[in-house]
Amino acid sequence: MTHIPTPSGLGRRSFLRYAGQGAAVVAAGSAVPWLSACGTSDGDGAGSKGGRFSVKLAWIPNAEYAGIFVGAEDGLFTKQGLNVDILPGGPNSSVVPMVTTNRVNLGVEAIPENVATAVARGAKLKIVGAGLQKSPESWISLADRPVKTPKEIEGKKLGITLAGKNTALVFMKRNGVDVSKVKLVPIQFDPAPLAAREVDAIWGFASNQPVSLALRGVKTHVMPLADFGFNRMQSVFFVSQKTLDDPAARENARKFMAAARQGWEAALRDQKHAADVIIKKYGAKLGLKPDEQAKSLAAIAPFVSGTGTGGAGSKGLFWMSDALVQETITSLTSIGIKLDKSLFTNELLGG
Repeated sequence: MTHIPTPSGLGRRSFLRYAGQGAAVVAAGSAVPWLSACGTSDGDGAGSKGGRFSVKLAWIPNAEYAGIFVGAEDGLFTKQGLNVDILPGGPNSSVVPMVTTNRVNLGVEAIPENVATAVARGAKLKIVGAGLQKSPESWISLADRPVKTPKEIEGKKLGITLAGKNTALVFMKRNGVDVSKVKLVPIQFDPAPLAAREVDAIWGFASNQPVSLALRGVKTHVMPLADFGFNRMQSVFFVSQKTLDDPAARENARKFMAAARQGWEAALRDQKHAADVIIKKYGAKLGLKPDEQAKSLAAIAPFVSGTGTGGAGSKGLFWMSDALVQETITSLTSIGIKLDKSLFTNELLGG
């Protein structure tokens, strides 16, 4: 998920007028060509011969995929003997169908329910790694009138997206919030209603709206849902069962995961380098800003490592612990998504 930067003087009209300038970024998301980590994009993108490997992202290049881009820039995929092609995503670019039909070797989907829903309908897919150990979904309020706990939601006016409404209601009920004492106001993903003090808090992502507002001098308080019993892995890596059943394709997928893990470790160690890579390679075409990407990466880092939730521990990044798998199953089941432990496997991570 990315965001449109907000200007100073955050009245609602001025924000929305400025936000229209971000349309070029969104449009670019569906038109960016394959990004080749090495070599060219000729031949079968999903073939397993010659170490060629293709990965499909859910969104446009940004800090959310920093580890993959660092892996490409620093030659980590090449060291694994892979010729990697990275396919960016966008608002109208689906990941699951590309993996289900084996047009790409691996997908990175923003939320696990998209994969789980496809499996429930008969697709043979497996989630093989958690890019985010901790969900960045959060209630975001202004620092001078923060909403710090679920019970403090009562009596408040909350900005909520259509996509987040069901999850938000489940979260509130699970935390003993009297929903009848809460006023929900439909909003989009922009933080304008909060900045204009039209609502007391908004539903959003810790690496998104708070960063956008901070760049304009608006301080916020972030209350992650994961800190209050509602966590699920996100930015999940997944492959088809066909890939796992084919020795050559499986080995290439294992190598990709190893290099991507190394890339994320490097990105977390040197966040400035990671942000520079994103800007150098993709910033000019997509209108990305250096300070934005640096702050977004800093904000997403705790969710990659799972800080505050136990994380992956000695097993390393991407590892899906039994506890994380169960948290994910419990959270998704509560919002009506059918899944079980068979959807997840650590076999490409050495499990």
